[in-house]
Amino acid sequence: MINSAQQLTWGIDGPTFLRWYLVAALLAIVVPAAISSSTRGNGRALAPSRVLTPPEVGALTSDYQALIASLSVLRAAGTLAPGGRKARPLTAEERSKLDWFTRIVSERIGSGTRPPSKASLINSLSVTFAQLRGPLLDMGYLTGSHAARAAKFRVGCVLVVVTIGAARVIARIAGGKPVGYLVLAIIALLASVPFVRRVPRRTPRGSAELRRPTSDYAHLQPRMRPAFETYGPSHAGMSAALFGGAALLWLDPQLAGAMNAGASTSAGFGGFDGTGGGFDGGGSGSDSGSSGSSCGGGGCGG
Repeated sequence: MINSAQQLTWGIDGPTFLRWYLVAALLAIVVPAAISSSTRGNGRALAPSRVLTPPEVGALTSDYQALIASLSVLRAAGTLAPGGRKARPLTAEERSKLDWFTRIVSERIGSGTRPPSKASLINSLSVTFAQLRGPLLDMGYLTGSHAARAAKFRVGCVLVVVTIGAARVIARIAGGKPVGYLVLAIIALLASVPFVRRVPRRTPRGSAELRRPTSDYAHLQPRMRPAFETYGPSHAGMSAALFGGAALLWLDPQLAGAMNAGASTSAGFGGFDGTGGGFDGGGSGSDSGSSGSSCGGGGCGG
């Protein structure tokens, strides 16, 4: 007669193993995530905070949002014609007031005989985007390489538990035993991988930094139909930095179309004639101490 313990897969009955497997699966997700959360930061010394330019505020969300912030500044200032063609070169005064990223975007647009291409413009700015993110990493607003390593660690923990479960399934199938619930548990664990591997762009400090101008510049939301000819170019850039493609769509539907921006929010936007009225000197108001309305730290394009 075969000993009943010998009939058990790995010497553990199915229900007991399944209970402990579910506990291990939960711990594999929760514990590494808690460790990552407690150590979130960029792993670099924090530089003193300062007022952020519109492209920098946009970069807290995405590189693309930084780009449309600069395009909005240039369009509202009148250096770009409707649709994004170059209307005129930047004046010396504009160069002195524009942030460095927006000046480079203006150069990348070129002679302006045709509207800018989203793909070619983004490709030409790949190094510039990295330079734009650098100070934001230094200030602790964006996550760095440590976040990618933490994501790999979290995924690794999950895959270890998945491997153990898969080995158990093979062993039980070989023994002619049911594996349905265990297979479901493994599938659920694998389904968690896309969420476990997610790397946030912003740190908590960066998210807090973004909330300040979002509140201070709520009147620049496209649904409020802001008058950028009154507010000035830097506020047009800040609107796009905070509220995305819908702001560019309100400013210039043709340029938004060229950039594939705000297509889902096109209803009700009438556009802006954008002949330009010079730079208004308004800033992002997103330094860590206060939320003002004047440029600082290299100018904010207005």
